[in-house]
This record gives sequence, structure tokens and C-alpha cells, in this order.
Amino acid sequence: MKANIHFLLTVCLLWLAAACSKDEAVEPSITLPGSTTELTLAAEQNAKLSIDFTSTYPWEATANVDWVVVSPNKGEAGNARINILSLEENRTGEPREGSLTIVSNGISKSVSFTQDFQDVINLKQNSYEVPAAGQTLDIGFETNCTDYSVEIETEGDITWVIQATSDQTRSLQANSVSLIVLPNEVLKERSAVIRLKLANSANPEEILLTSEPITINQEAAAVGVSTDFSANKQVTVLQSHTKGNGIPVVIMGDGFLDKDVTEGYYREVMEQAMENFFTEEPIRSLRAYFDVWMVNAISLNNSFEEGYSTVFNSWLEGNGSTLITGNNEKVMEYVLAVPELANNPDLYEEALSIVVLNTTEYAGTCHYRFSNNAGQITNFAVCYCPTINNVTDDMFRRVLCHEAAGHGFAKLMDEYSYQESGAITQSAITSYRQMQQMGWAANVDFTPSRNDVLWNRFLTDARYQGADAYGELLGVYEGACTYWSGAYRPTNDSMMRNNQHGFNAPSREAIFKRIMSLAYGEAWTYDYEEFVAFDLAHLPQPVDAQTKAPAEATRHFATPVQANRPLVYIH
Repeated sequence: MKANIHFLLTVCLLWLAAACSKDEAVEPSITLPGSTTELTLAAEQNAKLSIDFTSTYPWEATANVDWVVVSPNKGEAGNARINILSLEENRTGEPREGSLTIVSNGISKSVSFTQDFQDVINLKQNSYEVPAAGQTLDIGFETNCTDYSVEIETEGDITWVIQATSDQTRSLQANSVSLIVLPNEVLKERSAVIRLKLANSANPEEILLTSEPITINQEAAAVGVSTDFSANKQVTVLQSHTKGNGIPVVIMGDGFLDKDVTEGYYREVMEQAMENFFTEEPIRSLRAYFDVWMVNAISLNNSFEEGYSTVFNSWLEGNGSTLITGNNEKVMEYVLAVPELANNPDLYEEALSIVVLNTTEYAGTCHYRFSNNAGQITNFAVCYCPTINNVTDDMFRRVLCHEAAGHGFAKLMDEYSYQESGAITQSAITSYRQMQQMGWAANVDFTPSRNDVLWNRFLTDARYQGADAYGELLGVYEGACTYWSGAYRPTNDSMMRNNQHGFNAPSREAIFKRIMSLAYGEAWTYDYEEFVAFDLAHLPQPVDAQTKAPAEATRHFATPVQANRPLVYIH
């Protein structure tokens, strides 16, 4: 009986509990306080807006567009905050809309939001491939800017991409700007990176927008072949001396085709090489003492790559090296095409030959130490120099001055120094001392003593104190002949160190001595005061560069090659 009573009481209690629970059940609801009619994201990427709400049950949230992310996307009952983050900037040119939906226990509520737009310039494509022959490109883009003009901005000194037109627009629509890509006459591919810039028509200096980079890749020119060699070895006088006995310089090219000669390009390059040679003091002011000849040298091909043939077989080592080698005996054969040199062995042995390579590679090397029939070392030199970057580029000038005027003509040494080279050896010092006995290597020495160094006279001459036009001070600077220690140079920088800042005073003195001794022979004797008077009246001044030098402009060049071979003569 008691058991039945307990059972009935339990059932009653459970019924009462269920009834009470049913009466107290929470209705599902989602409450969004405040106005949600103007929820706006900024135009940029990672813009954020927040939505606060209350839910009586656990909830989940989703957005109907893929350009935002919802965080968090689920939560428990109570007060909550949802952040809407933009995954990208709005480049559509107009506002764009989305909505957020919150779902909880069978009910849902949606909230609309908008992302602002920004002024944009959208490219149709970011890269273009152009044949070697050149092409007109239509660079397509869209923009919502109004009242603008289009400008082209290039990365670096790009002269082979030219803007043809400048279009304008007043609404978001397809537009284009035309570019002319000039023919590529170089035997290697080239690339340009440009950007479109929209300038305010009312104020062109105000740039409204700049596009993403656009890459233009152009194929290399095809290797050419010569068929007409009738003009080969023809000699042209480019300059005749008006003072002294005449100092011989012979200029020729390697890798030039027959059409380069007939169309005048060959002569244009050779004349530019001659002008480059005469740009630095003291050669600049003593130009009247020189004879310059151009010898036509027609190659079968205009490529220095394996499998092709050039008249002097010039070979560029590459892979970071600037070394150039060639058939020096063949060069001598072409030098001897000049009658004045073929008929005067003594003058021939003093000749400077400059071989201009028909390539824009960054390289250059001088070859000297050729002996005559008596076994004596002559001043004859062969200097190989490409048209670095292009024929009118300042690096072509600077390297030609370093190699031809510095090494080839005056027999100056490099003022480079490499830490890995360490200290100069005694055997190297002995070799340089022997050169100095011949009047060579006048710009380096192997003592730090200001009293004993070769150029000590300049260091005590009040007229050579203070900085020059390049800010260089004469002194004794450690590091020369590629050695880090034990070898010394006159200035911190110079034409013989980083192909810049002209020739320093000891180098100018060596050039002056060579010119005057060749011009007047044994009748002339060196006088220090004569040199100083001339030098102070013709001090080096910065040369205006026609183009910007590349980043590698001061990369050092290969040391001169001592041929230790006999000259070729006409028998």
C-alpha cells in the first residue's frame, strides 16, 4: 500500500514539473538593436563593420557574397557581436551590396550591407609578348575616373617603348592606350615594366591613379649573315693630327654585318668610339696630336654565341666575368691595313687598336705586352669594348676610357682591390716594378710612405691640395692592382677604379708624358712645371651622361691580359 502511494506521488510531481517547465519555455528570438539600414564597409581590403544583436538560442551566421568573411560565424545564446571583414578592395567602380543572415532555433533575420567603391584603373591584362620586328600594342583598361589624361611610366631607362596616343573617358568603360614597341635589333630578349598613370586634366601634375605593373617581353633579333665582303679592310681617316708627329689609334668592330657598313651604322659606332676616347683629360685637350683610322671589319655573323662566326672571334666569358678575348693576330692584320702603319714598323709598335664589339654586354678587356722582332716589349695594345647598353650610353664611354685610354694607351693599372685577394705578393711587386721601369703602372705603388710613394711630389705641392671637382683628395690609399693590402693608389676613386671621377693627377701625368714623348720623340724632355701648368689649365670636370648608368655601373673589369706574344708584321 505504501509503495503505491509513493508511486502516485512521484507521478504527480513529474506532471507538475513538466507543466511548470512548459509554462516557463523561452521563445526563440533575434534582436537587432538600433538601425541596420546603413551598414557600410569602406572600399579598401580588410575594412570592417560590426553588428551587435541578442539571441535567445545558439545561432549561426552566413553572408551571401564571397568578398567578405563573417567572424565569428556561430555562437551561444545571449548578447553577441559579428564582424564583417572585406577580403578585397572594391574595384568595380560602383558600390556593391551583400547581406548577412543569422539563423537561431528555426528563425532567421537578414541584414543588408554595402561596400563603398574607390576610383580604379583595371587592366585587361598584365603582360604582353612582342616579336622582334616590333608591334603596336593596345593596352586595355577600365576606370571610373573622369577628366584625365594617360601617361606612361617606365621602370628604368626604356627607350624602345613609346606612347602613341592618350585617351580620355568620363565613365567606367573600356579604354585603351596605344604603345609602339620598336624593333629589337639586339640578339637577346628584352623586357620592360611600365605603368599607366591617370593625370588630372586640369592639373597634369596631379596623378589620380597608377596601374599595376605591365610587363612587355620582346623576342631577340635573329642572327644576321653577311654575303658581301667587298668593303672589308677598307680604311677611312677619321682624324689627322695637327700637332707633333701623330699618335696612331686604329678603331674597328667585331660582329658587324655587311649591311652595317653599307647603311652607315658601322661608321656611326666607330666615330662614337673615337669621340668617347677623347672625353677625359688630358687626352681631351691634347686631341690634336692624334691620328685616328677606321678599318672596316665585316663579320659573317653578328652573334658571339657558339656556332656563329665573327672576324676577330671575340669571346665573352660571361657569368659575372667581364673578360673578353679575341684573335689578336687577326686584329694586327687589320691594323696593318693602314698604309702609314704598314710602312712604319716603329709607329705600328706604338699603335693603340680599339675593337668595338657589336653587343650591349657589360664587359671590356685590354691586351698588351706584345714584343717586336728584337724581343723588346712594345706599347702596342688591343682593347675590346662592347657598346655597353647602347652606342650613346655613358657606360660605353666610361669603359672605353678605362680600357683604351687608361690600360691600352697609358699602361695604367687597375686601382681595384678585393678583400679575398689579400696582400700583394713579392713576386707581383717585382713584376710591377719592372713595368714602372718602362714608364708603365705610374698610378700604383707599394709603399704607404707619403715621402717615398711615386706621386709624392703632388702630395707636397700646394697646388694639388684640397678636393677636386669630384670631391677626390690626393693621398696614399691602400688597395690596388686587385690586392686588398700592400698596394696603394692615389685617390679613393678614379677612372681606373670604378670607371668614374676621371683620371687622377698621377694618371694624367702618365698620359701627358706618353702623348708628348710620342708627339716629339727624343727632342722632348719631361718638365714637372710644364705639366702642372698644362694640367691646372685643363683639370677634369664631370662629363654629362646622355643616359643613366645601370646599377652595375661600377662593377670592376677583368685585369689586363699580358699577351707575351710577338707582333705580326708584313713580310
